[in-house]
Amino acid sequence: MIAVERQLILAAAPSVVWAIVGDVTRIDWVPVITQCSLLGDVRTMTMTGVGEVQERILSRDPVAMRLEYGLINNPRVTVHRASLQVLPHPAGCELAWTTQIEPDALEPLIAAGMDASLTALRALVAGTQTS
Repeated sequence: MIAVERQLILAAAPSVVWAIVGDVTRIDWVPVITQCSLLGDVRTMTMTGVGEVQERILSRDPVAMRLEYGLINNPRVTVHRASLQVLPHPAGCELAWTTQIEPDALEPLIAAGMDASLTALRALVAGTQTS
């Protein structure tokens, strides 16, 4: 199992970033997701190049601004568990995002998706600050 870790410092209040990443059906900051729905604690998404995937929302703590989720119903993926948390930072806030994945061969795919999402999040947050 391998862990992919990313941190992003944003010039925005933690509450602004949490309003985006803490909304489990909001997809405008994740470029590979084209559709998303939630039924109970199961999020079903359509992802470009992958098709339909499901994740279970394991925990969502709006006070700690922390979200944990994991892929389900995919026999090709042995382990997928992710967490993200929005933390205060002198420049505004920090998003800390970790994904544990197995098989390890999926690391480049996961890393590329996380990097693309963080780039989109940075642009989205910048747009909310100038509006």
